[in-house]
Amino acid sequence: MKNPFIYSSIATGESFCNRENEQAELITSAKNSQNVLLYSHRRTGKTSLIHQVIQRLKRTRPKVHTVYIDLFGTVSEREFVELLFKGLSQIENRLEKIIKTVAGVSVAVEIDPLTGSQQYALSLKPKKTDYYLGGIMKILGSFSEKRKLMVVFDEFQEISKYAEKGFEQRLRSHIQFHHNICYVFSGSHRHLLLQMFNSADRAFYQSAGSFPLHPIAREHYIKWAKGLFKDKKGVELPNAVIGDIVDRCELQPLAIQHYLYKLWGVEQVDPETIERIERNVLERRKMMFENTWSNLSTTQKKALKLVAKTGGKGLFNPQRLTDSGFKSVTYLQRALKALIERQVLTKNGGYQYQDVMFKKWIQSL
Repeated sequence: MKNPFIYSSIATGESFCNRENEQAELITSAKNSQNVLLYSHRRTGKTSLIHQVIQRLKRTRPKVHTVYIDLFGTVSEREFVELLFKGLSQIENRLEKIIKTVAGVSVAVEIDPLTGSQQYALSLKPKKTDYYLGGIMKILGSFSEKRKLMVVFDEFQEISKYAEKGFEQRLRSHIQFHHNICYVFSGSHRHLLLQMFNSADRAFYQSAGSFPLHPIAREHYIKWAKGLFKDKKGVELPNAVIGDIVDRCELQPLAIQHYLYKLWGVEQVDPETIERIERNVLERRKMMFENTWSNLSTTQKKALKLVAKTGGKGLFNPQRLTDSGFKSVTYLQRALKALIERQVLTKNGGYQYQDVMFKKWIQSL
């Protein structure tokens, strides 16, 4: 019997927990070609939500065609353009023919030896990248004249780091004329994205509806997990057991999926079961946590221990600063800022760990 819980890849279908309201809102935006700014910190299930919506859009009538582009790790306009060219294969089988409409672009079709699927090797002649950007955006525009599209740019904040001047302006100049495309600008760097879309001097100012992704409610997790255990395994799992897992994981989907994946293989649940699962999960990730820890400064390590101890609130209390070894508020502020930039912490009211399991590991030190 296949384990329905997923923690190492994107969760969709029965493995995806709820978010019915969010799905409905994104589907409505796609059908009405309204741009969306979707943001949350890491490990909140943002990408899984996007792919769940993509799967549902494939079954809608009239159909909304989708293109998903992951911009994480891209460093230049050229890489952006190459990914978008390749992304066209998600909506057009005759990619080679379509791409030839842009002079200077050649594409070779290769077969992946492991999966047997088609892969495209793209080649751009040394022209100005804005020429190719114009070409690919023109193709998207022509597609949208005959079909409704949703184009997702995941980790969209990466484009703000490109060295090429004016890229945001050039991209926006094309997007603003696409009236039959819903663009979803998604990302995990909340402050960077909000600067891009809320600052009057930025190209994407007020060009998408804000869509902050909030945690899934505790009761939704309980209903979902309880249903899967009962329907798939014939096990009536107590609400208290699922609730304990959700509370330990502080509503973080990836961690909850991991615990439930482990619980699926347990024959009998006893009071120590969840403790054993937690120890196992922490042990499996120990080397990764140690590596992250070793690359932090002493001040950053102190800051992380302080956040873990206080729950991220009241950090600047003078006595707490002294007890934690900080000479002044400034040292702590700098450390917290650096940890947010490294996506170890996030700030929303107080300071929180982006990975609750890293927090638990630090608490065990």
